[in-house]
Amino acid sequence: MGVYVPVQISTVDEIIELVKGFNSGISDAEYEAYCKEYDLPPDEFTTIELLAIAGSTMIPNGASMFVGTGLPVLTMAEAQHTINPGATIVMEAGMLDPKFEHIPISVADIRGTYMASTALSMIDAFGTYEQRGYVTGGVLGGAEYDEYGNINSTAIWDKEKDPKGYFPSIIKKGERSQDERMDDVKLGPKVRFTGSGGANPIGQQSDFTLAIMVQEKRRFPPHVCYLTTMAGARGPEGETRWDYGAPRGGKGIMTSDICVMESYPNDGIYDMRLRSVHPGVSLKDVIENVGWELKDKSGKVLKPTDDVPETPTPTIEQLKVLRMIVDPTRIYLSRKTLREIEYEKETGKPWRVKVKG
Repeated sequence: MGVYVPVQISTVDEIIELVKGFNSGISDAEYEAYCKEYDLPPDEFTTIELLAIAGSTMIPNGASMFVGTGLPVLTMAEAQHTINPGATIVMEAGMLDPKFEHIPISVADIRGTYMASTALSMIDAFGTYEQRGYVTGGVLGGAEYDEYGNINSTAIWDKEKDPKGYFPSIIKKGERSQDERMDDVKLGPKVRFTGSGGANPIGQQSDFTLAIMVQEKRRFPPHVCYLTTMAGARGPEGETRWDYGAPRGGKGIMTSDICVMESYPNDGIYDMRLRSVHPGVSLKDVIENVGWELKDKSGKVLKPTDDVPETPTPTIEQLKVLRMIVDPTRIYLSRKTLREIEYEKETGKPWRVKVKG
């Protein structure tokens, strides 16, 4: 049996209440001038902005979180500058508790050391901090995400054509010619990604993982092709992460570009259940872009006509912080998802959703 560490993620209603009282301190005039400079609607948001803000509201109060670059950095910086100032950032290169003045573009970017409590090494990040139990969770991405919250960031191949396994057997140098060994390499998967990096130990040694990904059915299969990160539980009793030797963690949160999913291992719920659907997205879109029967927390298999919670829309105050403090030059915020690009091609206008209230 594993070590169950309770992880309290705010509910949809709790998030709405939390952000009600937040004030950025940025005047409307300053904000409107910024939006005019970058040609942004002050009261409308993009998918990337929604992902960063939605993710920031699901960081447990005061949690210490391993983050990579891109959306994970935006998520944590937004959390610190809004409703979770006590949250702590840990970066793989060894930076602990930095306060970003400029967004770093890699895990070893010198900008990630600004006002850090320590700036040591990767050994310290994973040994001193992570393996000693000082990290609450990790913010991760990947190529595939499955029904039990596992992540694949290594490779994809056709299991029907190659059912015996992943990479070809390793042949020691000298036992076969270079040409023969190159033929073996060609038998490997055609699609390869960057691999684990720190994603495997982060997923294994944290209390929970927050995954942020673009959702497509092909990327959300029942089982990942390759288990890079045992982020959630692999399955029900007998097939959980604890049965495979991971001593802690198991809770998963998935914030995709169309919905939020969550598992509840403390309640014996190991698969990812729908938590909320994003504004401007239908439940039908979500169901059609997941490779398993999607359920709500009660275990009910969802149909397109069911009523489900909606992800809280960003407030103007949250947008002010994200745009003017977290990523003012829009290094990451200027990016568009595939759905946004397709929408723009079809309609001739950018995808935007209006702030409510």
